Amino acid sequence: MKTSRVSTPVLFVDATDAGITAVGLGGRRARAGNTNDDSSLARRWRMLAKKELQAFFFGRLRFFSTPYDLRNMPPFTRAVLRVTAQIPYGKVRSYQWIAERLGKPKASRAVGNALARNPIPIIIPCHRVVRSDGTLGGYALGLSWKRRLLDLEKRNRGRLS
Repeated sequence: MKTSRVSTPVLFVDATDAGITAVGLGGRRARAGNTNDDSSLARRWRMLAKKELQAFFFGRLRFFSTPYDLRNMPPFTRAVLRVTAQIPYGKVRSYQWIAERLGKPKASRAVGNALARNPIPIIIPCHRVVRSDGTLGGYALGLSWKRRLLDLEKRNRGRLS
């Protein structure tokens, strides 16, 4: 059965021995605190992430097995990203839903701010988080990418096993 795909963007992936630390579009981000590592384990994580991202964009992958390293993130952001990582392929959840899962039902704005700092979009699927009214909200890679990713997952949801 044929699956839908999105044209594969040019991505960069950074990693440490513990896992992926950043994913982004285009060339490498020039930012302080770059955690990229050239160890063999970090290279393995980068290669695995790139392979899995390509499979995702070709509509052949629902779940990423690449580990990620969130050690440098604040505790609340780490908690938000861990909950977000559990949102099933092809489904969406609200910022409010995440806040409630964290036991902080009034923290939906803080959840949105934490997701805006997600260094590992797509692998930690913050594109699956929308406003309570179902509108898209923001996305670090831009709303056009959020729409593309959600459309890709919607088309492929029933096709992947």
